[in-house]
Amino acid sequence: MKKFLVALTVMLMSTTACTASGDMILPPPNLNAKLTVMDALNQRQSARNFVDKALTPAQMSKILWAANGINRDNGKRTVPVANGVYSVEVYAVTKEGIYLYDVENHKLNLIAEGDYRSATTTGQSFVSKAALNLVYVETPEAWKSANRTPPRESQIYSANVTIGAMVQNVALVAQTEGLGNCVRGSINREEFRIVAKLSADKIILLAQSVGFTK
Repeated sequence: MKKFLVALTVMLMSTTACTASGDMILPPPNLNAKLTVMDALNQRQSARNFVDKALTPAQMSKILWAANGINRDNGKRTVPVANGVYSVEVYAVTKEGIYLYDVENHKLNLIAEGDYRSATTTGQSFVSKAALNLVYVETPEAWKSANRTPPRESQIYSANVTIGAMVQNVALVAQTEGLGNCVRGSINREEFRIVAKLSADKIILLAQSVGFTK
């Protein structure tokens, strides 16, 4: 893990930077935390009283890395998957735009510029105030690299297990940063599919709001 972080530090800038294309390069994740895992579990709760205040680059980095980041030199990640297939993509929706988390390069690739936070809900007003809304999307394309391809139903079951780990990882990291979070199944899937330019075969499974609270 130390070797990986050293390499990542050399590769990335120490602060978030936007490229000419609008992509966002994240700083390496800071693995230090003010709380222990047990403290974070003890304090974990859902929040809906968000204030419209942007997260810091360091906070964005830790949250995205916790959700689906690489934590070993062999490329494996912070969450468990079936058959070694990482079939869940993480979309980050902020006031500035919709981004796809690029795991290998620890960056956010811009999909659409603009404030589309309301597209990640069916009417929950607090969502548009949360600094970050994560949308977890299952993609069958990932299974093409698998040694064994299970039935489509099993693929989706496996994705749900992975997402369960993702949202808990994010919730715990958010707690260590003094941030609130709320896991949501209420998503305007039709609208988000359009604005995020998702292909018809991808399945929008879950969302999670993260941000500062009152």
